[in-house]
Amino acid sequence: MSIVVGDPTFIIKDAKQMGLYFQDDWKFSPRLTVNLGLRWDKDFDFVGGSDIANSRTFQELQAIAPFSPLAASLVAKKATDYSKGFSPRLGFAYDLNGHGNHILRAGFGMYYDNTFQNIPLFMEQQANNTIFQTAFAISGDDPVPGTGILLSNWRFGVDPLPTIPAASHALTDGSTGRIMDPNYRTPVTEEFNAGYTWAINPKSVFEAEYVHVLGLHENKTINLDPRIPVNTAKIDSTKVTETAGGAPHCDPDPTKGCGFFFPLDQAFISAGVPILGSLRDEQSIGRSRYDGLNISYRQRSFHKVDLMTNYTLSRSVGYGQDGGSFRYYPRDPQHPLAATEFGPAFNDERHHLTVSATGHLPYGLEFSPIMQAGSARPYLVDAGTNQLNLGGGSSASAQVVPNGQPDNVTAFTTNKLGAIQCYYAGNCQVVPYNSKRGNPYFNLDARLAKNLKLGEGRNLQLIFQAFNLTNHANYGNNFGTSSNDPKTFGKAVGFINPTSTYLPRSFQGEFGARFSF
Repeated sequence: MSIVVGDPTFIIKDAKQMGLYFQDDWKFSPRLTVNLGLRWDKDFDFVGGSDIANSRTFQELQAIAPFSPLAASLVAKKATDYSKGFSPRLGFAYDLNGHGNHILRAGFGMYYDNTFQNIPLFMEQQANNTIFQTAFAISGDDPVPGTGILLSNWRFGVDPLPTIPAASHALTDGSTGRIMDPNYRTPVTEEFNAGYTWAINPKSVFEAEYVHVLGLHENKTINLDPRIPVNTAKIDSTKVTETAGGAPHCDPDPTKGCGFFFPLDQAFISAGVPILGSLRDEQSIGRSRYDGLNISYRQRSFHKVDLMTNYTLSRSVGYGQDGGSFRYYPRDPQHPLAATEFGPAFNDERHHLTVSATGHLPYGLEFSPIMQAGSARPYLVDAGTNQLNLGGGSSASAQVVPNGQPDNVTAFTTNKLGAIQCYYAGNCQVVPYNSKRGNPYFNLDARLAKNLKLGEGRNLQLIFQAFNLTNHANYGNNFGTSSNDPKTFGKAVGFINPTSTYLPRSFQGEFGARFSF
């Protein structure tokens, strides 16, 4: 049972966007056309700058700044909206022989995005008069507040309701601190493409295109106050061993010894402010990259067949690209850009082939098949529990493996302390990001239609559509990821579900009719 109280609103009334641009085409010759442009984008209060000074986390950091150089650096200035969002655009198209059947084209541009408003949301909520936070969270044999009854014995609708405390103006001990990094930047992509088109004849065309996209200043949420070892050379326990004043400490009790501590606890205690459970800093340090080569061939009305084929060879990589749109948590917040955090994106598909056609058959029949095939997509192995013992604010379930043995995911299944000791000794690492692959994708659909002319301007079309004709199960990368669960680990647990796309899990068919007049 948990209860949350306080004001959850996070509306920034002054948030605005402005964009100015200039763009034009110049025809330098009958065969060469150049496109030039420049755009400037400016956001106003998209990082919540007007709320930062009132945010309780920022105020706590101000209070502990005399005791913590880290806190002092975070409050030395406030995050502001980026003002240098100038993005040039350049492109050209060149007719190689002057007949319009061999075209070379290329372009480059920078594209600024705005800060997704879910990123500063929690910081903005902490600027309200009352803080939206958990009043209590109980389970098992914990007493229900104000009733004297254990939760395991408490009966809803029979026993008295729990006493809910009033909302607080201040953060409570154990709260999650939220801050926008003072150096936060607007995300931007640098995009380049080059292509060639060959019109083989009036009915067929061949195209090849290369696309490069580099994403910069992407969001990452970094816990600046993780649970870390008191002494990396002597880790005896996974428990916190701090003094009453929050200083790191090795307990003389050999069953406890040297454990863990929170780097900012001593500063919080010295300043007399609530001890935060974690300090989560929204930073713009993420990077991603996509490179793709697209080759296509299209033909129209060749022996009564329309044909389209497309092959894509691509690579999509980045730091912790888990398929989300923001708040990427690294597995070890002390090393957010470690080599093991860099890997294929969740939807990375190296090869993809699409072939579709429409055949115009006798007796008014049309047959339209479409086939798609793609290579396997990646997924991330996890341990089912955070083997680094870092606490909240880091990517859950970090899997530790010995150096040079990325597939040895069971080395520390029942030995969390051993995993920690090996990691901090430099003999282990977290498993490389998205290092496993699911199953290749294959799907074949088809449509058969019969057109019946019903006089001038009227047509009745009878349709049968079949989906997943081969009844192929496409699991994609929906595989069991937890190495501590041998029943599901490395096995399909669901079906592929690309964003905004419906794919049949087994053969399906449907009949339909359309009357046009």
